[in-house]
Amino acid sequence: MTPLPRPVPRSARDAVRGLLAGMEHDAGRAGFALEPSQRQAAERLAAFGAQLTGRRRALSRKTPRSLYFHGPVGRGKTWLMDSFCARLDARKRRVHFHDFFRRLHAGTHGVEAGSGTAIQQSVDALLDGIEVLFFDEFHVHDVGDGMFIARLLRSAAQRRIPLVVTSNYAPDDLLPNPLWHEHFLPTIEAIKEMMDIVEIEGTTDFRRFPAAGTAPAEGFAAFRSGRIVSPGTPAQLGRLGLFRPAPSQGRVLQPTTQPMVVRNSDPEVLWVGFEELCGGLTSTADFLVLAETYGTWVIDDVPSPAVRDSASAPSWQRFSNVVDVLHDQDITLFLIGEGPLEWDIDASGSVSPVPPVLPVDLARIASRLSLLGRVEHHDGVDSALHSKEAAGS
Repeated sequence: MTPLPRPVPRSARDAVRGLLAGMEHDAGRAGFALEPSQRQAAERLAAFGAQLTGRRRALSRKTPRSLYFHGPVGRGKTWLMDSFCARLDARKRRVHFHDFFRRLHAGTHGVEAGSGTAIQQSVDALLDGIEVLFFDEFHVHDVGDGMFIARLLRSAAQRRIPLVVTSNYAPDDLLPNPLWHEHFLPTIEAIKEMMDIVEIEGTTDFRRFPAAGTAPAEGFAAFRSGRIVSPGTPAQLGRLGLFRPAPSQGRVLQPTTQPMVVRNSDPEVLWVGFEELCGGLTSTADFLVLAETYGTWVIDDVPSPAVRDSASAPSWQRFSNVVDVLHDQDITLFLIGEGPLEWDIDASGSVSPVPPVLPVDLARIASRLSLLGRVEHHDGVDSALHSKEAAGS
């Protein structure tokens, strides 16, 4: 089936119809139809696109209101944004949350690191030459990240550059840590002032429980080809073409500022232990650099999420960042551990006011890891459970 052509719109109404038809066409090619809340979001995007392109033709300075799409994981927020972005005839840039901070840190490296001037220069570089910024997986868990976000929003408003944002959080739920939430309230109010807030609802997480013939099947082919393997016997690994490295194959990498001991780093495969990858001082910047080099990651000795240890909370947060990066960069991921390796559990594991051990974004991580097939060992018999095709966030 050939893609629909992009006719030159004669009016704003024609532009809306064309963009909406394009997104519906993309959905049909992927094997599903837009649900009611998805269609409403698509209509908002189409109207936004018509106003953005119409502003250029009419030489108007009126800026379309930014759009903030939020809802549970797997409701198609990212898929809708990407379909619209691909069809929008405008100067545009798409960034993922982690890539945004990688760009900021790269721009400030060596230039009075952390100074207001360096940060502003990095934000300006992100906004230069575009008419709209697409921001995927918008979330804030750190007060420092919140300051960067506030700077970005202020600069975009001053430049009259609208944003299209996807998030698993309603604006009022950003930076949920009660110790810091109050500090972010002015930015939350600014988000609600400059953006139209649109919730994408629905009862189905397409990525995890797809109905036959209704879920998008495109994208993230490499990530979907990975497996969760437990307990990780030589026979299990051998069937996947994986062989545990000998101790002599270990080496030290330094992707940014922190050295990291890995068990093997072939030209295409990075094999590393969970503790070495997530238990030290590594950051998302390290994971992004490594993702540019290695197309396949094997993370060994992954502990069971069911074993609760408050000291491991930082490690699990880093692990969630790893999964985010590898999913967004479409990297093949193998997770190996004694098990059970199940992330479909409550993050806190307790009804008492105990600090959560697992990441606050556990639902998103569980949804992404559900895309991976499973190889498990039951009573001496290996069973391979293959992942089903499913939608984006």
